[in-house]
Amino acid sequence: MQAGKRSRTRTARFTALAVVAALAITGCGPQSEPTPTATSTPTAAAPSPTATPTPTPTAPADPLPEGAVTALLLGTDSRTPGSMTGQADAIMLAQISADRETLSLVSITRDSWVSIPGYGAGKINSAFARGGTSVMVDTISAMYGGLEIDYVVQADFEGFIAMTRALDGFDAANQHPTQVTVNSTGRVLDFTADSVHLSGTDGLIYVRQRKGLPQGDLDRAERQRAAVAGMLERIDEIATENPAELVNVFGHFAERLKITGELSIDDMIALASLSQNLERDDVVSLMSPITGFGNQGGQSVNVVDEAQTAALGEALRAGDIHPYVEQHGTGY
Repeated sequence: MQAGKRSRTRTARFTALAVVAALAITGCGPQSEPTPTATSTPTAAAPSPTATPTPTPTAPADPLPEGAVTALLLGTDSRTPGSMTGQADAIMLAQISADRETLSLVSITRDSWVSIPGYGAGKINSAFARGGTSVMVDTISAMYGGLEIDYVVQADFEGFIAMTRALDGFDAANQHPTQVTVNSTGRVLDFTADSVHLSGTDGLIYVRQRKGLPQGDLDRAERQRAAVAGMLERIDEIATENPAELVNVFGHFAERLKITGELSIDDMIALASLSQNLERDDVVSLMSPITGFGNQGGQSVNVVDEAQTAALGEALRAGDIHPYVEQHGTGY
């Protein structure tokens, strides 16, 4: 099942000025100026026809397909800028509900032992290395009972750092206070606050830390979800304080990300406006369930809870994660 299969009417590609104007209509930017009047003057007065009111748009058009929309977010371990190769160290589903009022973030641990279509069984992060984006999409779709994935967004190390810098840093919830010493420089990073401010390369170090966390890779996945939520909050801040800057921010993102599916920079800007309806309490963050840890051919793996994963898949396919959370919670 490939990303972007759903048919939809594409929104027109706005110019930067039009995007800012659209954001202004929603109250996120400066007031729009009145339309200039003609400079010529009629030689004789004539009755003016009654003007027909023109409806004023209230928000940018929703660029997404109808219903709940699911994106697969992948962070690869490639150190070659722009290569988008290697293993998928960060694997996350982001689903926005049909009413656009709930965002669900579901992490999948990279060591989950799963069936990889066409390649047998293996750790889920190897699906990307073996067959690229399409095999990773097929693997995750099958894992959740045929879940349709509309978009895939990929970033490598350099891309994540670039996004952090484009946002001028962001704040992330921090459940597990730690201090990290950077091997190459000896610099000590203090991740003991809650929330923690991440800028420059610190964000990448934060989301990649595994050693020193109580549950290792599981807690690392939780940090990755916290980082995504923090980035979204920072984008909302920019949309409120300086909506014109969104054009530059998303333009920078587009240079550093690989996006599968029909999603333009203008669509991303429209989504930034729509996302301002979301508060932190509207973001549901959880881990795809596992039963524990095992060994496969000398490899340490995470054992997928197949029954509970099936229930999660049913909720995701229905576009409503809440019944699953009410029954199973957000833990792993």
